[in-house]
Amino acid sequence: MDEKNWEVESTPDSKTLKSVCDEIDSALKGEPGIKLDPEYQREYKFTTKDESLLIESILMGIPIPVIYLSSDTTKIPHVSNVIDGQHRLRAVYRFINGKFALKGLERYKDLNEKKFDELPVETQNKLLFQSNLSFQNIHVQNNPELEMEIFKRYNQGTNPLSKQEIRHAVFRSEFNMWFNKKVDQFFSDSILKDIYNISKKRYSDKTAHESIYVMLSILENGLNSEYNTSPEYAEAFMKYAAEYATQEDLIKNYGDKLEKVNEFLVKIHQELEIKYPFSKEIYGVQSRNYKLQTPILMIISAFLHYLLNNHINLVEEDKFKKIIETIKETLSNSYLEKPFKGSNTRPSALLETFDEMKRNWESKS
Repeated sequence: MDEKNWEVESTPDSKTLKSVCDEIDSALKGEPGIKLDPEYQREYKFTTKDESLLIESILMGIPIPVIYLSSDTTKIPHVSNVIDGQHRLRAVYRFINGKFALKGLERYKDLNEKKFDELPVETQNKLLFQSNLSFQNIHVQNNPELEMEIFKRYNQGTNPLSKQEIRHAVFRSEFNMWFNKKVDQFFSDSILKDIYNISKKRYSDKTAHESIYVMLSILENGLNSEYNTSPEYAEAFMKYAAEYATQEDLIKNYGDKLEKVNEFLVKIHQELEIKYPFSKEIYGVQSRNYKLQTPILMIISAFLHYLLNNHINLVEEDKFKKIIETIKETLSNSYLEKPFKGSNTRPSALLETFDEMKRNWESKS
C-alpha cells in the first residue's frame, strides 16, 4: 500500500436525533444508513444510568463528542460503519425507541422513571428535532485496512481493546458473524453458558469467544507442536476461516461439528452432573476459581478430534462411558496433578498427555 492510501479525508456533518434513528433503522433493513455494530465494535457496556445522563446532557445542550463514521461510496447500499461513538448512538436509539426509563438524572429530576413516550410532548420534540449530534464522515473508499487503522487508533488509550477483540476486527468474515451469533446463543443457554464459562466479563471482552475458537482449531487440526500459546490456535483458525473461499460450506461443517461436541458436553453436564467439564471437575477435583482451564479444554478437544476422525459416536452409551473413563484416568495422572514448572499449555506437555490419553483409549478397545 503506498503512502497516498493512508491519507485520510473526511466530511463534517450534523444530524437531528430523529435523523439518527431513521438512519439506524434503515441500515437494520439492509438499506443505506448507519450501521451500529460492524464486527469490530466491542460489546455494549453502558448502564441505564450512563444512558440517562447522556440524554440529560443532550437536553441541557452540553456538547457531545464527535461521532466518527466510515463512509465508503463504493458499497451499495451505502452504509456508514460506526468507528467511534457506538455507545452514544445506541443509547439515543434505545431511548427514543422506549427501551428504558430515565434514572439518576441530576438536573431534570422530574423526568426520572419516564420513558420517551411519557415525556412532555415539547421535550419529545426538542429531542427529536432540535437536538443534534456532530459527525465526521471518514472516506475509506473500499480500503478496509484504513478503516481498521482508524478504528484501532480511536480505541486505544484508557479502554484498549482486548487481543481477541482485535482479532475479531482483523479477521472479519461471514463465518465470524455466524460464530458470534452461536456464542450469543450459548450465552443465553444456561447449560452451555456453564460449560464454556461464558460469564458477563468473558462474553464482553470476548475471552469466551477465544476459548471456543481454540477448541474449534484443535477439533479441526489437532494439537500443533509449533504453537506455544493457546491464542495462536484462535488466531490461526480465524485467519483460515476469513480466507476460506466458500463460507457457507465452512459454516455447515463447523455447525455440524459443534452440534456433536455440544451434545457430548451437555450429556456430561446433565447425566454426570459435571457443571464445568473443561475444568478439573471432569476428573473429580473441585476448584471454585477455575471453571474453564485452557490446557484441559485443549487436551479434551484433541481427544475429540481423534475420536471424530475415527467416526466414534460421542454420546452412544458404551462409547460415552469409555470416553469419560479415559479422560478421567489420563488427566488425574497427568502433569496437571504433579509438580510442574513452566507454561501449562507447553506443546510437549499437551502432546504427551494427549498421546497417553489415546493409548488409554486404545487399551480399552
